[in-house]
Amino acid sequence: MPLRLLLNILFLIPSLAFASDNIQIRYLVPSDKIEIQAQQAIQQSGVNETVVDLSDHLFPFNKTLTIEYGSEDGPLYDPEKHVVQMPYSFYDEALNYFIKNEYQEKYGKPAQSGAIDTVLHTLLHEAGHAFIADQNIPILGKEEDAVDNFAAVLMIEYVENGDDTAVSAADMFAFESEDRPDYYDFGEYIDEHSFDLQRYFSTLCLVYGSNPEQHTNLLDEVENDYLTERKDFCVFQYQHISENWHVYLKTTSKPKKHN
Repeated sequence: MPLRLLLNILFLIPSLAFASDNIQIRYLVPSDKIEIQAQQAIQQSGVNETVVDLSDHLFPFNKTLTIEYGSEDGPLYDPEKHVVQMPYSFYDEALNYFIKNEYQEKYGKPAQSGAIDTVLHTLLHEAGHAFIADQNIPILGKEEDAVDNFAAVLMIEYVENGDDTAVSAADMFAFESEDRPDYYDFGEYIDEHSFDLQRYFSTLCLVYGSNPEQHTNLLDEVENDYLTERKDFCVFQYQHISENWHVYLKTTSKPKKHN
């Protein structure tokens, strides 16, 4: 059998890689060329290694978590199976948003990088749900907001250029908000998630609060009447949220910062 054909056949076999005692990575068979490209982009990005290393050092699980790529549903955390489901289509949808919004031209950052940043934030968000369930962490308020904060704090503090990565993920919320009509359906007012634009500004707030001198202009979209007050609040908010999450994070050793 020709080597190229053999490699193609092997690539289409579902793979299960036990990355660590905390997290295992499973790839379901891609259904088309677009899904194959998404799988390759994810595998080559190092995003899984980043999540696994963060978990090993900061949020180890009592029960091994599975991250499953290629699921039909998601992104979501299934508490019954203790599985994070991540469709290949999520990467492609994010990539198209960054291309559509001319990310490379406006910010000098490839659309592919913005999409991977979004995947990383989403994986940490869903892993946050899993960690809360695994450790029985009490959450007062919206758990979706809590795990958005979980993802942002981990990226800012433990990922190389993680503040920039978090901003890219926040931009995805802004892109999705811009794509919406000027009204919300009734069901969205009782949804467990905050509105996309709220999630966008909440993430920017944490990034700014983590280093106001470095991110002086990050909140310039806020009206001047509220800007000074918001900047002061964001510094407090970041410190408050970071300290609260570190009550539950294992901090005896720190993971290396990932590019």
